Amino acid sequence: MRDVPLTPGPPVVRAVKWPSVSEIAWGLASDRIAIILAVALIVVTMLAAGPLHPVDDFLNELPRPYWDLIREPLIHWPDNVASRYVALPVLGVVALQLAYWHRSWRPIVLSGVGVVGIMSLVSIMKLGINRGHAKHYDPEFFAGAGNVAFPSGHGSNAILIYGLVLFLIIRFGAARPHIIRRLGYCIVGIALLQSAVSIYLHFHWFSDLVAGMIAGGFALRLTIRLDRMIPHGRTVEWWPWYGRQED
Repeated sequence: MRDVPLTPGPPVVRAVKWPSVSEIAWGLASDRIAIILAVALIVVTMLAAGPLHPVDDFLNELPRPYWDLIREPLIHWPDNVASRYVALPVLGVVALQLAYWHRSWRPIVLSGVGVVGIMSLVSIMKLGINRGHAKHYDPEFFAGAGNVAFPSGHGSNAILIYGLVLFLIIRFGAARPHIIRRLGYCIVGIALLQSAVSIYLHFHWFSDLVAGMIAGGFALRLTIRLDRMIPHGRTVEWWPWYGRQED
């Protein structure tokens, strides 16, 4: 009896099980690192309300050498490195390029979730705490409408947005290890530079910047956790551009 050659059938599509809303909520709420960062943010907020005032006042009242000479250049250059209109285009370019290469919406979705999350968190804290700006030399909370110094949005951007850039590069294997290490050093340098410039220019109290960076780390951790919970399905069939498949 002659063997009948087998003809290839249609590809088998396995069902992808998506987590429920309750599973996602529990997964985010039970992340240990996120819990530690949330507790740290609460502790720093409590300290900023009073115990850290001597540190804030000391740094805010230090002499500012070369004030008239370098104030304007600092405002237009280093202070803008962690601003949203500089950091977001960097994140957007990286996310779109990785999305094109891997035929996946994942980089764009993760970027959007992280940015919206940190903007919401920082905005709620700013409006709820109403801390006076450092230029007014009054670090008290609940100083009235228009006082939104705490926490620092630039500090949170330095960690969350640039941290997302680094995470996406690592997540999709877009750079070699030694490049990744250098990018990590750059993020630390941006955060430190932003903090020093903000304090020098009387834009923020020291505790504003610490709280902002912790808030950025908290939002970044939740975004990474969310990435691990969402199935790694392929999107080749409906992805509008050509590129490589997601690994």
